[in-house]
Amino acid sequence: MPTEGARVKARRTDVRRAAVAAAVALAAVGAHPARAQVDRRDVPVASQPQQRFDIGQDVQPIYEGWQRRPDGGFTLNFGYLNRNYRERPSVPVGPDNFFAPGDPDRGQPAYFYPRTHRFEFSVDVPGDMGTSFEDGLVWTVRHNGREQQAVGWLQPEWEIDEDTIIRNSGLGFGRPKAEWYANRPPRIAVSASQAVLAVGAPLTLTAVLDDDPLPSPLAPRPPSRAASRSGVPALTPPDGSPEVPDNVPWYVRPRPPRNGLSVHWVVYRGPTGASISPPDYQRSVSEEEAEPAGTQARRYPSAGPRSSVSTATDGDGWVTATFETTVTFVRPGTYVLRAHGSDGMRIAAADVTVSVRDP
Repeated sequence: MPTEGARVKARRTDVRRAAVAAAVALAAVGAHPARAQVDRRDVPVASQPQQRFDIGQDVQPIYEGWQRRPDGGFTLNFGYLNRNYRERPSVPVGPDNFFAPGDPDRGQPAYFYPRTHRFEFSVDVPGDMGTSFEDGLVWTVRHNGREQQAVGWLQPEWEIDEDTIIRNSGLGFGRPKAEWYANRPPRIAVSASQAVLAVGAPLTLTAVLDDDPLPSPLAPRPPSRAASRSGVPALTPPDGSPEVPDNVPWYVRPRPPRNGLSVHWVVYRGPTGASISPPDYQRSVSEEEAEPAGTQARRYPSAGPRSSVSTATDGDGWVTATFETTVTFVRPGTYVLRAHGSDGMRIAAADVTVSVRDP
């Protein structure tokens, strides 16, 4: 009777033989594509290239953790991952986008931008919610024939604070830790020039931000030695080369500038096809002030230019600012448009609802 060690050795031998056979089969496919085919399941996972999909993938709700409220209740935070790189699904609140138990509409998005979006919304629950998994609040999204869920419950390890939110949002780095807790998100008030309009007609959105003096402005800093190292020479693109891939206009999630107040509008609920101008964060201070040298590039080396549009119409840009944005629609329907207002460390949100009709 073979020993356990012999059985393990035999299994490893079988795995190596399968890998070799798969490699030989792949070579055969390359040489004679019409005479041989290989099922990808027969190829070791380590040999399979990662695949990115423009369309056809699902949307994964994400539970971000919970916080205690002063009134004794709790706040559950949620985000999402749209696994597509281009497709922007519109999944109305209803049978394919709902919470349970209780009210199916808890303020969740119904229009999903590509890739990961952290801390998109929160749900307040009472203090007697219960602390077991069975007491959780379940967000379900069905898209492209697949169902995905996120369960928000009061697991002790998932209690979060300002530190967690700032770190996971990618903001606040380079500032004193004390400011992380002392700073308050900006207050934001929004309005639309019309509540009802026709397809193709421009709509003006206005966002007014006011904030406390924090966070303090970040000053330019020289690049660190680590940032200046080239890494592997063969993998370092020449100076002035385009972003890779330069021929695929994938969506890149906008990021707020490091300094000053800024605002970014998105479709939160509604049909596809709305066009928002400008599409990135609108900054309220000069480009040099908004993105001090040695800060943004260190965080997002391949992200490209950010917050390049300065359209604040009023305010000093640091404590107060007013922005105007234009949106046009190609399909009728009811839209919820959300403004994300940032002070460089925290983001606040406010919504407007408009009805778009056929001409």
